[in-house]
Amino acid sequence: MHHGPRAELLALCLLGACHGAPAPRTAPPTPPPPPPADATPADAGVTPELAARNARARAGAVTETLHGVSVADPYRALETEGPETTAWLDWQTARSRAWLDAHPRPGLRERLERLLSSGVLRRPVVAGGRVFYSKREGEREQFVLMVAQRQGAGWGPPRELLDPSTVAPRTAIDWYFPSPRGRYVAYGLSQNGDERSTLRVLEVATGRVLDERIEHTKWCRLAWLPDETGFYYARFPREGDARYDAAHPDAYWRALYLHRLGASPDGAADPKVYEGAVRTDSPDPAVSSDGRWLLVHVFRGWSRQDAYLVDRRARVASGALPRTIPVAEGTDTLNEALVHQGRLYLVTNRDAPRYRVLSAPVDALARGAAAPPPERFQVLLPEGPHPLDSVSIAGGRLLVQTLEDIVARVRLCGLDGSACRAVTLPGEGAVQGLSAEPDQRDVAFVYTSFLEPPTLLALDAQAPGAGALAPAVVDRVQTAFDASPYVLERERVRSRDGTLVNVFFMHRRDLVRDGSNYVLLYGYGGFNISLTPSYLRDPLYWLERGGVYAVANLRGGAEFGEAWHRAGALGEKERVFEDFEAALRWFSTSGISQPSRIAIHGASNGGLLMGAMLTRAPDAFGAAAAYVGLYDMVRFHRFPPAELWTSEYGSAEDPAQFPWLYRYSPYHRVQDGVRYPAAWIETADHDTRVFWGHSAKFAARLQDAQAGEDPVLFYLVRDVGHGAGIQRTDQIDKATRMFTFLEGALRMPASPGLVPQAP
Repeated sequence: MHHGPRAELLALCLLGACHGAPAPRTAPPTPPPPPPADATPADAGVTPELAARNARARAGAVTETLHGVSVADPYRALETEGPETTAWLDWQTARSRAWLDAHPRPGLRERLERLLSSGVLRRPVVAGGRVFYSKREGEREQFVLMVAQRQGAGWGPPRELLDPSTVAPRTAIDWYFPSPRGRYVAYGLSQNGDERSTLRVLEVATGRVLDERIEHTKWCRLAWLPDETGFYYARFPREGDARYDAAHPDAYWRALYLHRLGASPDGAADPKVYEGAVRTDSPDPAVSSDGRWLLVHVFRGWSRQDAYLVDRRARVASGALPRTIPVAEGTDTLNEALVHQGRLYLVTNRDAPRYRVLSAPVDALARGAAAPPPERFQVLLPEGPHPLDSVSIAGGRLLVQTLEDIVARVRLCGLDGSACRAVTLPGEGAVQGLSAEPDQRDVAFVYTSFLEPPTLLALDAQAPGAGALAPAVVDRVQTAFDASPYVLERERVRSRDGTLVNVFFMHRRDLVRDGSNYVLLYGYGGFNISLTPSYLRDPLYWLERGGVYAVANLRGGAEFGEAWHRAGALGEKERVFEDFEAALRWFSTSGISQPSRIAIHGASNGGLLMGAMLTRAPDAFGAAAAYVGLYDMVRFHRFPPAELWTSEYGSAEDPAQFPWLYRYSPYHRVQDGVRYPAAWIETADHDTRVFWGHSAKFAARLQDAQAGEDPVLFYLVRDVGHGAGIQRTDQIDKATRMFTFLEGALRMPASPGLVPQAP
């Protein structure tokens, strides 16, 4: 319960920032070839070589009848690894590189290097009078693990604890969990952004790495025992396990195990303590501060998480799994529990779409054979007008974070929900990674906003007094961006069905609404992920160029609670696209811009959004940049771990769900003879969430159908994954490609008024 139900799911789902999954196939790691001889640098029209390449890929075309509907898949061959597919991927990537080389933007990369060297702070975790967090600043390629020690009423200078680059050049820290008193940190390392973590343990005082080395701990959640002798952790099947799938490792059948330090360093002898009933179940552990209770939260979809108790004192027969006691199960609700001083606290959206907090004696619940009805619980915090974003216990008090019109608010209350004290925040922004422990007084979090770089703050949950609590600064970062010339506005635009959709947008103070401004709009809309006011570094370049940068809060997210999420999921998914289209068209009708000067971008589920916009509103904008997206919604579930996402999208295997997926599937909506906007479709060969074949098939189909003169370009990045663990220079390269493409596609002039500002 340290980060709230939705944030726990974000670690599994972030198909941004969503926010479990995957293991698709990887393209062979062949070196990229030189640019093709027939690539015309001035444009990217249909050359004879492009036509021939796509024609060869169409030789594998398939037409199937699904639920009585004839479904064409002209580029099925691009799902299959082999020499022809590899040649297509490499040739298309080289062609796109030639286009970029022909459209240079002076000063772009240099400025992005400065902006993306600005510091980032994230994932604070308090333990034993310390706060652990990750930081990247300056020329560091990866985030390093940092620790700061409380000194009296303040905090000592932070020190570096672990730099993953000392392990191997392209190594990243995927996750970390300090032990209760801060003696150890368990952490996961992976290579090339593939997120296939190997669990290690570090002794904080000495920096010594213990012998533990447990593989298949991708997206691990971990709960230490109070005495720091071991931990419960989640991992996927390993070689030799009955459920191991060599073709698609680390995709399904995640289970919980108990590891004791010093015993079986590779985890081979660790007893299994929980396994789900179906392969998409994803359990996570928590342990009560007195050590008696193990809490198991089982993710069963983005609208359902069940909670169970395990009495650690109960005897378990050799080879058997411990008995689980249901706390909340069997309904499509999100639930998260915590045990403290004999009481169980439950954060739930059952009968409360914006969540509420319930409580009951844990012993009374443990005597039941079935999950207790809600009336068995005492209501501590009833559902309010704003959704609970996270709830935890800090120093014997309830620590509550809400989203109030998409702005963070934090307060500390008594365990009965009374005597609440507000926490003073620096402004109207976002609180990220709110961390606390029931028996420890420290609270830590990162504060940020669209125009304010992140600051790591901490406060004392047991501070005397009744007024607002003012946090202290633990660490802050430097930035290469001067925010003073810019302002943030917000607008509520009306979607097709009348729903009001919030749009944040930033621009120079002297913006003139004469239709001439260049706009870049971002959206996501799914998986219960909120887009809050956060410092986004590469879009700052767009602001310096005189452009307008905007973020739309679409249905499918968590900004207004579970009802807002469900309004954009499953059969309602097209509402997300309608919301984004409404925001898109507003920038033209408001006088700020016009379609030829508007660009859009998104990744993963946001890449699906880009595909939807290209195929349903091609007249509303001039260019789109889409990354690691899903585009074939008829077959997406066939590429592990995509079955995890069927609770959000549905499955074409279901005759009731097939119609809505087929109706909006971007790959199937492409029509011959349409003038499509310029499109940049990028994917990654080490992406273990979304199969790169989605992007290849969609790009080929768009190229095949394009009747206009705007380019449709495909780009495959080598040695990079879905987004986690990406190196700083990889980010710079990606942003350079994106802005070079968007500026070139929109024919954006490099006039004196648009030259990037000096460092």
